[in-house]
Amino acid sequence: MPLKSVPVLVLLVLLLVAGPSHAVRDLGFDVVTLRNGDIHQGTVAQESFTLETPWGKVTVPYGRMAAIRLGTGDEPDRLVTRQGDVFHGRLRDPRLTVLRVLDTVLDVDRNDVAEIVFAERRLRHTGQIAPDAVETRNGDRFSGRIRVSDLILRNETALELVKRDDIHLIDIAIPTEGEAPRVQITFNNGRIVQGQLVTNSIRVVPRHGQALTLPLAGLETLAFGVHHQRSIPHFRYRQRIAPASLLQDRMVDGSPGPEMIVLRGGEYTRGDLQGDGDADETPPQRVRPGPFAIGIYEVSFNEYDRFCEETGRDKPDDEGWGRGRRPVINVSWKDAVAFTRWLSGKTRHTYRLPTDSEWEYAARAGTTSRFWWGDEPGAARANCEGCGSLWDGEQTARVGKFPPNPFGLHDTAGNVFEWVADCFHDSFASAPADGSAHDQPGCGKRVIRGGAWSFPVREVRSANRWRDFPSRRSDDTGFRVVRELRREEE
Repeated sequence: MPLKSVPVLVLLVLLLVAGPSHAVRDLGFDVVTLRNGDIHQGTVAQESFTLETPWGKVTVPYGRMAAIRLGTGDEPDRLVTRQGDVFHGRLRDPRLTVLRVLDTVLDVDRNDVAEIVFAERRLRHTGQIAPDAVETRNGDRFSGRIRVSDLILRNETALELVKRDDIHLIDIAIPTEGEAPRVQITFNNGRIVQGQLVTNSIRVVPRHGQALTLPLAGLETLAFGVHHQRSIPHFRYRQRIAPASLLQDRMVDGSPGPEMIVLRGGEYTRGDLQGDGDADETPPQRVRPGPFAIGIYEVSFNEYDRFCEETGRDKPDDEGWGRGRRPVINVSWKDAVAFTRWLSGKTRHTYRLPTDSEWEYAARAGTTSRFWWGDEPGAARANCEGCGSLWDGEQTARVGKFPPNPFGLHDTAGNVFEWVADCFHDSFASAPADGSAHDQPGCGKRVIRGGAWSFPVREVRSANRWRDFPSRRSDDTGFRVVRELRREEE
């Protein structure tokens, strides 16, 4: 019998007789926040939630719901499932009923609801088997089964038959007006090819709901056969890191902080090791940074926009390229420092910018070559002018689009320059050897590292250093964060 058809009094009796209730038994109640600021706890009396997305209908059972945020005006609603799937669209249900704790039943218009956070429940592995993953340009991210057979790729010289079982990833670049989207296919054996697919859309069966037809131009990434269990997938199909190295703090409100990698530190040589670098990379210096944790990704617009909303700061311009999981740009060194202080307060741990020697230690990841992958630029390893990627010299790519280095960090080469803590000096002659920042009072320029989408491949070398005024904002500069470790975490 549908839950909505059961008389509310009967439902209340069932909740009391079964006591503790389903919500209590599984760790708590649903929390409903209204637009007027009122917060109610109870159980949302609804069997499922249906969202109209740009791709079709998605229906998620009540027991698989994690949260839903209701948009205002043209802003879409955002639905998150317990498996980590994220969808944007319009909730079809006009009214919601909440069985409140020791209070009257709340019947509320959906337009009066700001957000619902659902109680945690034990997951039974039901629904569609979902070995594949999809990321879209509007921010949707979900697991499912991609319904394609073999594909045909058109490159500069010929057509190539691409067997589905050989594909690991398909990345899709924003198409030039009037042209088909360009794609980059990464095969299971590591081979990479680029071109255009001879198709305009892809059909996907999500874990819950009907098959969706997604236009190729609306997609960011397709990942094939990356989820080998029916539990939460985490969408970490580009990562190669040991779980023991992962660190992710919780904010004071329970939301997750940035994903970090714990590095144990140790002695290494930084600077120009090949003898063809710049003067500010010399002389090569032996340094010994201590243990620290560093962000797997550059800080994204998603993360920085939340900081702006909570502190009343103006949001930086995205140059029309999109926000979401793209690295935040147009932020000064001072903006980046302010973000780390805010994050420290939200997590009750100490976050800061990496020092110059910490940054190079993390970027090299134990290597002594020009780039972490070797001495030659190769192709599709990074986003820079001449790096052979879909985004070369045009704009930023979403964080994590490229393979990680041996430490599991993404985008230490290219995409955006990254602010570090140090004041710029024109050599390492007087730099500290303990991994601390080389600073000075009244510093006029700060170091930026890693190269950027707009710079040539030479500038994404692990040793390369640039500098900029601490108050300047640029469309090719962002940052990543470091979290200091407590003694028991080292």
